[in-house]
Amino acid sequence: MTVSGTRTRRGRIPVLASDARTRRIPHRIHLSDPEPTPEQADDTKGPARALKLVGSAIANATLLTALVFHFGFLYTQVFFSHFRVHYTMLGQTTEEILARGADGMFIPLAVISAATLLVTCAVRYLRVRLKASTWLAVLRVCTPIAAVVGIVLVGTAVLVAVDPEPFREYPGLPGMGFSVGILSLVFAWRRVVSASDAADRAAGAVVAEWVITFVLVSIGLFWAVSDYSTAVGVRRAFEVEARVPAMPDALLFSTRSLNLSARDVREVECTRPDSAYRYRYDGLKLLLQSGNQYVLLPVAWTSADGTAIVLPRNDQLRLEFTPAATAPGDTC
Repeated sequence: MTVSGTRTRRGRIPVLASDARTRRIPHRIHLSDPEPTPEQADDTKGPARALKLVGSAIANATLLTALVFHFGFLYTQVFFSHFRVHYTMLGQTTEEILARGADGMFIPLAVISAATLLVTCAVRYLRVRLKASTWLAVLRVCTPIAAVVGIVLVGTAVLVAVDPEPFREYPGLPGMGFSVGILSLVFAWRRVVSASDAADRAAGAVVAEWVITFVLVSIGLFWAVSDYSTAVGVRRAFEVEARVPAMPDALLFSTRSLNLSARDVREVECTRPDSAYRYRYDGLKLLLQSGNQYVLLPVAWTSADGTAIVLPRNDQLRLEFTPAATAPGDTC
């Protein structure tokens, strides 16, 4: 290390050579903003993450509600069509349709949710337990398998859409297979893109991919719900038909004659002069009361030749219920 000096009025000031070299290097002035602190970064990302979570929750809740309503609506049509009653006559409310949808979708939603949770937990467990190189090797093996599975499932769904007859005995499977096939293809596509130089794509293209994926998966789910709701509606209708004789007997009282001529329905005229309801009808079962409408069935109703009776709910009618096969008598 050498020492040099700078001449001044009072003498020479010693300066180290290293300091001189340092002084000859000009200082760079950074005009850009300083790097944010971790706290500031969290404050910046927090609202964006919250908005994403809220948007995802709203989208999933909206889709789930739409699926439940769709199931209940189709179930209502098929169920009452079995009893030859058009669903529009009953004035079904949204709450009633959603209740039927929730009742019918309870088991499928539980199975799908449990399967999704199981797969998610297995993936997270393997990702934590395996080494990074091993995990990447597993993904490389799974990518072509997912692509093949996706092509097979989507192709099969297209064939079923053209000719659904071979899958009549498996309601809901074609739609679910279509949704799973789309997810498998998207997984394989994302793996291929992430492993290539095209990983840094425009944000708009990524958003478009996920929007199209959401739409296609939703189409598959609605397809599955449509098939499944039709099958459930038919099955429940036959179950109710088998239970009709064991239902409580409904005694229908009316202020005037209704001229009911259905089989096994008997009209009894009340002889008491002070009776508010002059006629009674035996041999009926109440199927449903909705939208101020009574849907009544004869005790021996069958889908082959049975007649359903729809009456308005008003002050001119009154219903009484007794145990099944109880003889009401010949007077009222």
